[in-house]
Amino acid sequence: MKRLLWLTLLAGCASGPRPVPSSATAAERLSLAESALIGGKNVTGTFEIDSKGENAAHLTGTLELIDGNAMHLVAEGNFKSDPVQLELDSRDPAGIVRTTTKGPSVSSHRDPPADKLRESVGLGLARMGLLHNLALLSLDQPLEKTGGGFAEWVKATAPKDGASETVNGEACKRVEFGVEVEGQKMGEASVCIADATGLPLQRTSTIHFPTGDMTLSETFKWQMK
Repeated sequence: MKRLLWLTLLAGCASGPRPVPSSATAAERLSLAESALIGGKNVTGTFEIDSKGENAAHLTGTLELIDGNAMHLVAEGNFKSDPVQLELDSRDPAGIVRTTTKGPSVSSHRDPPADKLRESVGLGLARMGLLHNLALLSLDQPLEKTGGGFAEWVKATAPKDGASETVNGEACKRVEFGVEVEGQKMGEASVCIADATGLPLQRTSTIHFPTGDMTLSETFKWQMK
């Protein structure tokens, strides 16, 4: 009966952020965070991202989750020593506008609408880190798996409970897991998920590339309208 009640609660979480039950397992807490990111409406987050080693970067910006697949992502800073300004805007149902600015060079594209854009961004943030999609934008490339299939492409494996912490004044509990891409273990991650909203407040990871490791730290602060 308890599990049935939990599954009913989890099904309702598609509508967006909500408190995490104290009885939630690590896997359930992570699933709630993903649901909050995918289904969040009128939610705006500011973020700061630092990575060292492979794909070194420092980026700050905002991620606005509006409704359905409508979202607005902007970031600026440095990626691989290049100063960049990045934007992804899907508020117009006619298509997705992405713009990359590097110094005096500006490149802008209108991609067709994508049914699974929010899923790609939400699962990407939780499982890989937001930097993955920002890296694609900085390379003037469209986001991956916006038509579907992200959940099968990247998986969070063996999630387990981590420490309870406070990030920017908000209580959260960590979920630690392995990062698997196309069936291959790529690294380890830890996400501190807010007790009050189910949204990720801080994410750290180490990803192993053939050319060297990347250590990544991402911190988020969310506001609900």
